[in-house]
Amino acid sequence: MVIKKEYTYIIAAVVIIAIAAVAFYAFTGSSTTTSATKTTAAASSGTQTQLKSLNVGYLPNNGHALIFIAKEKGYFEKEGLDVNLLQFQNSAEGTNAIIAKKVDVGGFGLTPLIFVSKGANETIIGGLDGDAAGLVVTADKADQYKNLTTFKDLVALKGKTIATVRASTGDIHFRDALTQAGLDLTKDITIQELANPQLVLDAVKAGKVDAGLVWTPYMEQAQSQGFKVVLYTGDLYPHHPCCRIAVLTDNLNTNRDTYVKFDRALIESYKWLKENPDASVDIVGKYVPVNRSILQDAMTNGKTYNSPDPNKNGIDKIYTMMKNMNYINTTVNIDDHVDTSVYKQALDELVRENPSDSFYAQQETVYQTLDT
Repeated sequence: MVIKKEYTYIIAAVVIIAIAAVAFYAFTGSSTTTSATKTTAAASSGTQTQLKSLNVGYLPNNGHALIFIAKEKGYFEKEGLDVNLLQFQNSAEGTNAIIAKKVDVGGFGLTPLIFVSKGANETIIGGLDGDAAGLVVTADKADQYKNLTTFKDLVALKGKTIATVRASTGDIHFRDALTQAGLDLTKDITIQELANPQLVLDAVKAGKVDAGLVWTPYMEQAQSQGFKVVLYTGDLYPHHPCCRIAVLTDNLNTNRDTYVKFDRALIESYKWLKENPDASVDIVGKYVPVNRSILQDAMTNGKTYNSPDPNKNGIDKIYTMMKNMNYINTTVNIDDHVDTSVYKQALDELVRENPSDSFYAQQETVYQTLDT
C-alpha cells in the first residue's frame, strides 16, 4: 500500500508538470507565431529584424500603382516596413485621415496643398503620378466640344454645367484653365461638386450635367461605355503633378528614417513597373476593380505617368495657380511644407548600392530638373 501511494504521488506530480509544460508552450508558441508575422530575415546575417508597422492610404486608381507594386513585390518588407493598406474614395477623405492620425502616409492628389494652406502641419516627401484627368461627355454631345486644345478654346464652355470632385487634381487644373480662358467661375459656368468620379459619370450619363471632370481609370472606363474625352488636363499643363506623398510633419521629424525607407520602396517599385509594364497591370488590377483591358489602356495610353519624385517645382507652380484663382487664400509658404531631402536621401542610397544600374542615375537627373 505504501509503494502504491508513493507511485500515485509521483504520477500526479508528472501529470501536473506535463500540464504546466503544455500551457507554457501554448502561451509562448502563440506569442512566437504573432511576432513572426512582424519580422523578416536579414539576407546577409540570417538574423530577425522587427518590421516597422505603417498605415498607408491609397485611392483605387492606377495612379497609385507604385504603392500596389511595392506591397505585392515585397519592396516595403525589404525596407523593413510592415505596410497595411487603407482605401479611400477621394483625396479629402484620405488627407483628413492623415491629420486624424489614422493613416501614417498617403498619396491624395493635391489636397495636401489645400490643407497646408489652411494651417495643417503636413509635409510632402514624394510623388506617385501626374496628368491623369480629363473632361468627359456623352457621344451625342461630343461635337459641341471639338478642338478644346488651348485655353482660349474653353470659352465654348460658357453657360455649361460641369460636374467635378472638388480638390481633385483635375478639378484644380480645370478651374484654372477656365480662368485662363477669361471665364468667371461664379457667373459664366456652373460647377457641380460631387463626392467621387463614379457619381460624376452617372450625372453625365443621366444628362444632369453637360460634362464631367474625372481621372484615370474612370476616363478610360467611360470611353469603353461610349463616352468621349474632349479635354485632357495634361494637354494644357504638360507633365503636371497629381498625387503627392504626404505625412504629418511631427511624424516625419520623429520617424524620418521610416519615410526614407518608404520612398526607397517606391523608387524600387517604379523601376519594376518600367521593366514589367504588362505584369504591373495584373498587380494594379488587384486593387483597381475595372476590366483588365481598360486598366491596361489607362496605364499605357500616355495620358498619365507614374513617378515617386516630389516635383517641388511643379508643386510651387500649382500652389501659385490656386492662389491666383482664389481657390485658396493663404499666407502660408508651401516651401516650408515640402521636404525633398527625404526622397533625395532614398535615391542617393540606391545609387550608391547599385552603381552599375543606369535607372537610378537617370532619376538623379530627373530630380535635378524637377526639384532644384
